[in-house]
Amino acid sequence: MRYVKLISIFILILTFAGCSVKEYYFPMSELTNGKVYKYECKSEPSKTQYWKLTSDLKNQILTTEAYESDFRQYELFKEKITDKGTEVIEFTSYLKNQKGLLLPVYNIPKDVDVFKWNKKEPYKYSAETDYDGKYKTIFSKEREYVGKSKISILGKEHEAIKLKGNYKTVVVNSTEKFEYTQYSYYIKGIGLAKMEKEYSDGKKETLELTEIMTIDEWNKRQ
Repeated sequence: MRYVKLISIFILILTFAGCSVKEYYFPMSELTNGKVYKYECKSEPSKTQYWKLTSDLKNQILTTEAYESDFRQYELFKEKITDKGTEVIEFTSYLKNQKGLLLPVYNIPKDVDVFKWNKKEPYKYSAETDYDGKYKTIFSKEREYVGKSKISILGKEHEAIKLKGNYKTVVVNSTEKFEYTQYSYYIKGIGLAKMEKEYSDGKKETLELTEIMTIDEWNKRQ
C-alpha cells in the first residue's frame, strides 16, 4: 500500500511539472543586482526597447523599468511572485508634457494575473487610468499558452514556449480603441526573448533580445 502511495505521489509530481512553465520565466536569482535586456526592432530601430529587471528575493518581487530607444523611461511595472504565477502590484506609465518633463501616470490594477505557471488556462491583467481627471482609459491583456517553438537568440538556438496575448486600450465614453496581438517567446534561464506584434491595420513588428547588460554597462550606455 505504501509503495502504491509513493508511486501515486510521483505521478502527481510529474503531472504538475509537465503543466508548469515557471522555469521559462525571468530567473529571479540572477537579477538581484539588476540586468538590462535590449529588445531590438531591426526593421524600425526607433521601436527598440530596454528593460531594466531587478529582483527582490526576500519579498519575491520583480521590478521592470522600461525605456524607449532614446533611453526615456516609459513604464514601471512590479510583479509579486506567487506559487501560481506572477501578479501585478504596481503599474506606472510616464508621459512627456509640453515642457519635456516626464510625469508619472498611475494605473489602477483590476485583473492581476501577468504570468501563470499552469499552461492549461488563459488569464489576464487589466488596469484603469484617469488622465487629468478627464480621460479614463482601460488597458487589458489576455494571454494563453500556444506551444513550444525553436528560436535563435543571442547566437544560439533555444527551445522556447510561445504565448499569445491580445492587448486592448479603450478610452471610456469615446470610440477610441487600440488593439494588437502579440506572440511572446520565453526561454529557460533567460525569460522573455522575442515579441512578434500584429496590429489591426496589418502591420507587423518584431523585437528580439540581442543583448543582456550589467547595470554598469547600462549606465555607461546612456
